[in-house]
Amino acid sequence: MTDKKVLIVDDDEEMCEELASILCDAGYTVSTAYNGLAGSKLALNEDYGVILLDMKMPGMEGYDVLKRVKKAKPQTKVVVLTGRHIARKSRMEEGLFITDDDERKTNILKLADCVMNKPFDAEKVLMKVTELASNP
Repeated sequence: MTDKKVLIVDDDEEMCEELASILCDAGYTVSTAYNGLAGSKLALNEDYGVILLDMKMPGMEGYDVLKRVKKAKPQTKVVVLTGRHIARKSRMEEGLFITDDDERKTNILKLADCVMNKPFDAEKVLMKVTELASNP
């Protein structure tokens, strides 16, 4: 079942393992990649319901991974996990976005289904994954 498959792409291996453990305990099948290039290959060659994606990684930035995934598999839900500053969108959208001086990167981030700031509460990440996986 694709909606129960999650891919975590982040160069922080300890954080990946912590999230993977929480998600596995909740019944998800989890794959991990510790750089953007490996994450991109997995995301494009496998079917995942949700991808948790860091933006700053070696090999390939998360921006490029996000762009490739949403172009090839627009139905795949992507949650961006970032240490960059986040600001609120209007109440109408009730979402989050990153303020970035690079307009290209800001536009790519709009492809994400959710953006969460680091450090984050792992239980909130689980709740977001559950929400997105149940609304394909």
